[in-house]
Amino acid sequence: MVKESSDGFTALPLQITQGITYQRYLYLKQHEAEGAKSSGLFVAGVPFFHHDTRGVLQELFEGFGPVRDVVLHPSKSSAVVVFEKPGTRQKVLDAAQAKQLVQLKLQEPERAYGLKGLVEAHKACFPGNAVLRKRLDDWTEEFEDEEARKRREAAAAQEEQGWTVVKRRGGGRKSSDGQGAAVGGVALAAAQAIAAGKKEKHLTNFYRFQQKEKRRSELMDLREKFAEDKRRIAEMKAARKFKPV
Repeated sequence: MVKESSDGFTALPLQITQGITYQRYLYLKQHEAEGAKSSGLFVAGVPFFHHDTRGVLQELFEGFGPVRDVVLHPSKSSAVVVFEKPGTRQKVLDAAQAKQLVQLKLQEPERAYGLKGLVEAHKACFPGNAVLRKRLDDWTEEFEDEEARKRREAAAAQEEQGWTVVKRRGGGRKSSDGQGAAVGGVALAAAQAIAAGKKEKHLTNFYRFQQKEKRRSELMDLREKFAEDKRRIAEMKAARKFKPV
């Protein structure tokens, strides 16, 4: 495995213990800030950790000296480690030149990771009938509670507007309003339609001109009927079929 590169990087061997032990290499290079002397160290080849990568790097390099800051690249594959003292950076580079093995022990994550984590994530997508039934029951209960709350609010709003809410009891007879309509089973829209029809019927002969027109129409109908009766009597007399009693 390559320990050094032509780009000026120096490989630092790293032994990681997390359940199992394996070895990786960190590639180090001096990082100089523009216009000022820096104590930064550019670190490439950062492996994937199941922990906070920034915290792991800080813990790792604090074994050489105090660390001021760790700036992690968004890809988490490289970082810049800034030490409190410039001599600490050189100490790390000397260890890399000497191929000094650095050990890093990490605690096992609380959640499963790797292949086991993928298997558990896949199983979580299929929780089983018992879990699904419980979720469905919980959702149904929440839905019914919400619907009951909406009905209570609607009833309270109707009572505030002067409406009397009539509840229908199961198995009981329906009360009638006298026209064959069941009050207990009539919806609000139907009740409003019936009320509107009664009001319109009540106002049919409300105005005087409507009453006069109605009497005039009835009188004309009587005259036409009287004239029709006279014509029929005349025709029967002419046919000598009229026999007065």
